[in-house]
Amino acid sequence: MARQLVAEGRARVQDYDDREAVRQFLRALEADSLNTHAYWELGAAYQRLESWNDAVHAWQRLSEIAPKYPELARRLPIVRMRRDRASATAPLVEEEPREGTPIRIVAVGDIQLGRSWPEDNPILPPDNAAHMFGRVAHWLRAADITFGNLETVLADSGDSTKCRRGSPNCYAFRAPTIYARTLVRAGFDLLSVNNNHAGDFGDYGRRATVAALNRAGLEHAGSESGIASWETHGLRIALIAFSTGEGPYRVPEIARARELVAEADRTHDLVIVSFHGGAEGAGATHVPKTTEVAFGEDRGDVYAFARATVDAGADLVLGHGPHVVRAMEIYRGRLIAYSLGNFSAWHGFNLRGPLGLSVILNVRLAINGVVTAAEINPILLEDPGVPTPDLQRRAVDIVRRLSREDLGTSIFDAEGRFTRARAP
Repeated sequence: MARQLVAEGRARVQDYDDREAVRQFLRALEADSLNTHAYWELGAAYQRLESWNDAVHAWQRLSEIAPKYPELARRLPIVRMRRDRASATAPLVEEEPREGTPIRIVAVGDIQLGRSWPEDNPILPPDNAAHMFGRVAHWLRAADITFGNLETVLADSGDSTKCRRGSPNCYAFRAPTIYARTLVRAGFDLLSVNNNHAGDFGDYGRRATVAALNRAGLEHAGSESGIASWETHGLRIALIAFSTGEGPYRVPEIARARELVAEADRTHDLVIVSFHGGAEGAGATHVPKTTEVAFGEDRGDVYAFARATVDAGADLVLGHGPHVVRAMEIYRGRLIAYSLGNFSAWHGFNLRGPLGLSVILNVRLAINGVVTAAEINPILLEDPGVPTPDLQRRAVDIVRRLSREDLGTSIFDAEGRFTRARAP
């Protein structure tokens, strides 16, 4: 009898009738008070109805009778967190990690993939860039989510009005759309497309890029929609991508950024903020805590911006754009990386000195966004711009030094690792 009622409840779920499904699962438990599948399905239905107290009650009872039920240890802490947030009278920015299965995020900076324009003089890596990330793919794939800033348009045709042909100091980046699949094979899941090269080929280039990423199954933010929203391991996650150029969300507009983050925080468990801002070049390694200007453009006060987004509910802030690595800090339990530097190029970036040194950042977050561990994997961009592990580990020393000089402390040890101290 109970088994049949559970099956009928699941059928109601398939028909998007969760209220009737709840009634069926409750009837199943009346017939068999120890039916684990009924408790699991009941909690899931209550969760979809956002009846958080009832979801917690159902799964708490399941944990008492079957503590090793599949996915329960991961999902129960999440619904407890959602219950607490829903009942709070003001938005919560918790500074202590909650129990639950942490999520691992890997992040890199600017991804450039060569140039297919002008079409009479393409400069592209061989084999559709299939081997471009092979030396660091083990790091990129060692995460639940891997993020990067796509510093190129993906399109198979189109002209740019940005640069005159043959101009030595102007760059319009366009790579073939098939390179989106290369990024997936390398390990990427999530990209920002809000930067100063997103509009190199106009609206057509933006649409072609979004279409290529969608076909490849890559989450992305920074197009006209602005925000990516998805679920990983039961956590609802958002990415908001900001820039200083023509994109929909801009770093200098801090009040608007607060509103956007707070709005996303109300409907997501974790909010990631990506920003393309700050001055550029080998002399731009420091975070000046004031508005930065480059090429006559307001590049934002990235220090004020990053902290304001955390205050509004951001759980991880990932900066890029200066083309050099900058300081990192933990603010209110959240990790802020002010610039992750260059990640890849193909005859596209100046790679001299600090411009050719970078990091692959590996972060572990509690389910409420508090960083519990982080590691810097240092890389160098071997000519013409291939990311390669740096055996001299120079970026570790750079990040530690800049963090001390600009922000007062380095969160990483000499090995480039951070582990949050456990409460006594």
